Amino acid sequence: MDRFALLPAGRDLPVIYLFADPDMPESLRTDRANLVLIRGVDWDRDLTPWPAPGAFKGQNFSGGAGEFLAEITNNLIPAAEAELGVQNPARGILGYSLAGLFALYALYSTDAFSLCGCVSGSLWYDGWTDYMAAHPLTRPARVHLSVGDREKKSRNLRMATVEDCFLKAETLLREQGTEVTFVLNPGNHFQEPLERQRRALDWLLGPSQNKSGG
Repeated sequence: MDRFALLPAGRDLPVIYLFADPDMPESLRTDRANLVLIRGVDWDRDLTPWPAPGAFKGQNFSGGAGEFLAEITNNLIPAAEAELGVQNPARGILGYSLAGLFALYALYSTDAFSLCGCVSGSLWYDGWTDYMAAHPLTRPARVHLSVGDREKKSRNLRMATVEDCFLKAETLLREQGTEVTFVLNPGNHFQEPLERQRRALDWLLGPSQNKSGG
């Protein structure tokens, strides 16, 4: 299986990296950015920044995000952008749930991205906001944060902290000089995931987004 799929829009446009979903091509396609859909992701391994207990019985977070990010930056990005025929684009990453956590992790761990969408991201992850506080961003960025207004109602005590973690993340990003928006969406974690990502993508590609960089 190919590691990624492309939804090209133009050589002079930004490139946004997303995590593949069967409905994504028609739901998120845009004429304002090239989209790269990353495939074959082991969510509990590839998207978690360090080992931690799983959120549910029988689940284990093995903390392979560093290795996965290296694969993306060293192999997937050069291959995808060569196929798109783009050079030095504005580059973003957008994810939902654990992929939203990974999107922020990528922003903090590499200078490859200047745009980031963290939608209902798992910011309750053990030690995550402490990591943000200890690792200031190395380049200017534009970040969209959003979470459902009922996600804090979770019976899982770790996951119930998610809104507080988003508010802390927003504060840290602002203190680090980042352009950031925070949106409370109606509903729980599972309500309108693609629509929430669409809104995040539209904001990231808004009028104040630079069309070059990277």
